[in-house]
Amino acid sequence: MGAFIAELRRRNVIRVAGVYAVIGWLLVQVVVSIETPLQLPTWTDTLIIVLLAVGFPVALILAWAFELTPEGVKLTPDAVASEGMPPRTATRFDYAILAGILLIAVIAIADWLTPGTPPAKVPAAAATGESGPLPGPVEASNGDGAAAATPPDASIAVLPFADMSPEGDQEYFSDGMAEEILNVLARIDGLKVASRTSSFQFRTTAAGIPVIARELGVRHVLEGSVRRSGDAIRVTAQLIDAGTDKHLWSETFNATLTAENVFAIQDEIANAIVTALHERLGGAIVAAAPASPVRTTDVEAYGLFLKARALFQSRRNLGEADRLLEEALAIDPDFADALAIRAAIYQFGGEYGATLGDERAARKAGRAFAEKALAINPDSSLAHAITGLSHFYDRQEGVGKESYAKIFAAYDRALKLDPGNTNALNWQGITYSYTGDNEKAAAIHRHCIDLDPALAACRSNLAVELLSLGRRNEASAAVDAAVDAGAFAVGPGQMLLLAELKRRDAFLLLSLNIPALKGFRRFNALYEALSEPAGDDRAMAAALRTLFAENKASIRAHAVLNALGDYSQPPLIVVHWIPSMKGYRQSAEFRKHMRASGMVDYWREKGFPPGCKAVGADDFACE
Repeated sequence: MGAFIAELRRRNVIRVAGVYAVIGWLLVQVVVSIETPLQLPTWTDTLIIVLLAVGFPVALILAWAFELTPEGVKLTPDAVASEGMPPRTATRFDYAILAGILLIAVIAIADWLTPGTPPAKVPAAAATGESGPLPGPVEASNGDGAAAATPPDASIAVLPFADMSPEGDQEYFSDGMAEEILNVLARIDGLKVASRTSSFQFRTTAAGIPVIARELGVRHVLEGSVRRSGDAIRVTAQLIDAGTDKHLWSETFNATLTAENVFAIQDEIANAIVTALHERLGGAIVAAAPASPVRTTDVEAYGLFLKARALFQSRRNLGEADRLLEEALAIDPDFADALAIRAAIYQFGGEYGATLGDERAARKAGRAFAEKALAINPDSSLAHAITGLSHFYDRQEGVGKESYAKIFAAYDRALKLDPGNTNALNWQGITYSYTGDNEKAAAIHRHCIDLDPALAACRSNLAVELLSLGRRNEASAAVDAAVDAGAFAVGPGQMLLLAELKRRDAFLLLSLNIPALKGFRRFNALYEALSEPAGDDRAMAAALRTLFAENKASIRAHAVLNALGDYSQPPLIVVHWIPSMKGYRQSAEFRKHMRASGMVDYWREKGFPPGCKAVGADDFACE
């Protein structure tokens, strides 16, 4: 045995083993330390350990068979110390190797002896990658030493599906499929689903799935692709556990392109996702998804609808969206979802540049679309919400007769049908703000932002309500958060908000992008007038009124005229409670407008808002 050990030493086998152990241990430590910062897959350290284990015997065999000499690598001579070859003596290098091995041993023993937080118990099925409950939420550092809860296990984001069509012109179709699946998943009780607006912002990002999931606050991510060619469609989808970066489920679907097949594929994907999560979460959610809504039986009408819906949701080119919906309805007159979106466009399309003629007449036409949509599908959440908004606009202008109770009931019905309908939440919030209940409006808009952090309207309206409540610093912080999220709306109301908060540069940049002000040349003077409303600015208001007429501006631009002292028409956006509108609130015109809108009767029943009080039997005054 002694001769064999002596031969191992002579052939440098023991030295190579020591060097290999020290270098291998250092390599594993480096990989473990850089795995998270570089977003390497979680199996990287395991792979390195396996490769080192496989390489260890290879290194020993090579050390036995070969020797490094000044003349190069040669076969080790077959001789032993007893035959005249002197045994090797220890060198400084050997002592260094021994010290390294001892250091590793000390670190390992110290780590074993040091008490620490026991690891979370992971069910065996989860640890092996088999179906079974996921470990419960844990806490991790958020970077400043405080503990931050990890995303709930019952959470998912649906990323926009990639368009793999030959011409690359089917993005609207692949987006539509992803959105339909998202909408189905959003109806699952107990499952947190990131909003479409938030998820779809990662369309072109190079970030990995774990990073995207962290940004969206979810544990699971669904991604996929759609290839549409002629009368064939191929859909690939995969569910990923962002915590481990492992695929939980994936499948490819091939079918003939018909509306029925498209909806069937969406149902299959949604059900597969829910089944996988149901098994992983130990039954915390239902085992099957509700069926996708069968919107139409005509695939051409469905394609036109998807194009229009994408424009509507981004609030751009609403005139083109209306044209596409008109084409879809010519093919399928009973397409309720197309009617509902068309109804919405006719309520506020003018605010976004759509040419719809007289806005009051457009609202009436939009209500007819909504009524038809509800006759076909009484459970259309959007149609209920837009009906409430349409009547609210009429009341603001003093031409409506619908009670506020019925207006709020329409929003409540829409939200009961679809609690995630952030459009309904936004409109419900601005209606409460109109009544002077800015506390309730702010709470609704905060909830809207929680559901869809990228919805600009809810963020802008929240800032206006906070300003109306006198919480200036909070309003400014809300503007900062909206800008940081890339979700700040562009319109007359935002002009007044930025002027009130003394955000001069932001005001000027935003004003340059408002169609109603095209051709205007006195933006600095306009900022001074709106930010310090102490003087007589009616001459500027008169000039702007002429400009608005030339530019065929939406009547929502009248809010700027109100702030400048022209009170002839009520604003069709809710900004009358901000401090700079004090002159309008104290005017006879304001009292006239609020009486015509039915608000005084509402206040006498529900109570006057802060800063306002009844005066006599039929009058009131506001600060």
